[in-house]
Amino acid sequence: MGTSGSYGGSGTADWQQAHDAFDALSGAASSGTGPGDIPDPVEGQQLLLDSVLSALSTALQNDDAEHGRPSATGYPLSALLVPPRGGGGGSSGGRAQAPAGRVGAGSRRQVLKGSARGAAAVAGAYALRNGDAARLRELGLDLAELRSLGPRAQISRILQAVLGDAGHPDEAALRKAATRWVKAVLLDSEPPAPQEGLRGLVVEWIYELSLVELGSQKAQGNLTAQEAIRKQRWLRSWLERRLKRLIIPDARRMTVQQFTTTAAKVTGEALRMLRARRS
Repeated sequence: MGTSGSYGGSGTADWQQAHDAFDALSGAASSGTGPGDIPDPVEGQQLLLDSVLSALSTALQNDDAEHGRPSATGYPLSALLVPPRGGGGGSSGGRAQAPAGRVGAGSRRQVLKGSARGAAAVAGAYALRNGDAARLRELGLDLAELRSLGPRAQISRILQAVLGDAGHPDEAALRKAATRWVKAVLLDSEPPAPQEGLRGLVVEWIYELSLVELGSQKAQGNLTAQEAIRKQRWLRSWLERRLKRLIIPDARRMTVQQFTTTAAKVTGEALRMLRARRS
């Protein structure tokens, strides 16, 4: 399920509450709907979905290395990108540069920083689409090289340069979330506006990161595959609806640094919105 693989879950009280709320959702198929349809949930189901999102956002904020409170100045790009290979550039005084993402079971979850890293990849896609060599150079990418590649290879090159290999389930979730929106920018005949690309990335990142934990529930035999898929569809649809009114600043003229900083701030605001009950 999702990106969880054999991950056993964090096992904290916050995540147990999220599992309990997810358990309360019905996994039964809705009558009269086609395989691609997600019907509007009834009021009782809406309340259950709100409970799931509230529990998920609380757990993610408490897990986050920054507790869901982004820095006003954001992250330097050097802290977001994969360290250069070979140990030459990007290191100081001969010391190896720390990995940008999450590694190892004992490392803290990077919810806000992960969003910023995904945004850097999406910013690279917009820069390539717009022929912006300067912004690509900020990410260590070359416009001429990218233009010599096919679309799929361009996507892979951007993701690898920014995110690197996924050595942890959280990193696999981030790569999956970023891939969806890098593809949308580069492959769609009409790419999403930067504000919508940023919103979409934040929604997808919260969703995929939640599945890393919720996926452990299915792995432990608590859900059938069909029940898990139905609940995931409900969750994604309701998450998108809840964050539809999330305010996104005009991102058309943002630098890569500004775009990544905004992504972290928007993610923090999204977690706060999800914890709040609808009026």
